[in-house]
Amino acid sequence: MKKISLTGTLALVILLSCNKNDNNNNNDINSTDQNFASQVAIGNKAEIMAGQLAATKGSNAGVREFGQMMVTEHGQAQADLQNVASGTGITLPDSVDAEHRALMVRLDTLTGRSFDTVYINSQLKDHQKTVSIFQTEISNGNNSSVRNYANTYLPHIQMHLQKADSLSKVL
Repeated sequence: MKKISLTGTLALVILLSCNKNDNNNNNDINSTDQNFASQVAIGNKAEIMAGQLAATKGSNAGVREFGQMMVTEHGQAQADLQNVASGTGITLPDSVDAEHRALMVRLDTLTGRSFDTVYINSQLKDHQKTVSIFQTEISNGNNSSVRNYANTYLPHIQMHLQKADSLSKVL
């Protein structure tokens, strides 16, 4: 009886050790994961705020459509990021950074073509930076859920960059 109990205990220890190692390799949050999630949360919120403004204030129909697309797509991306954060224990920031607050103040004072140009140029800059952030997470992130989020949304960010670039050439 002791032999069976010892064998069972040994098997359980080995099994738990394997699961522990799998969790360490795929689910621990490293600084890349945390920085990624924080930066993306700020970016999503900023894109939603600026997009709402562009959807109503843009003078170019393409700018208004792009703004609405930013609200819709970054709204969904933020909801998905919140789910990932909840499942991994990552805490996301509640507000945007000073740079994006300043952009909102500036956009609020502009109208017409000036608004459209500043908005689209900010979208180019933000989406270029975001592509890099996503690529860093895919390469260096440790948590599989966070990396999966990055892999899922990188094509969307690249498409947003492409559309912003096309709009900038029209303006």
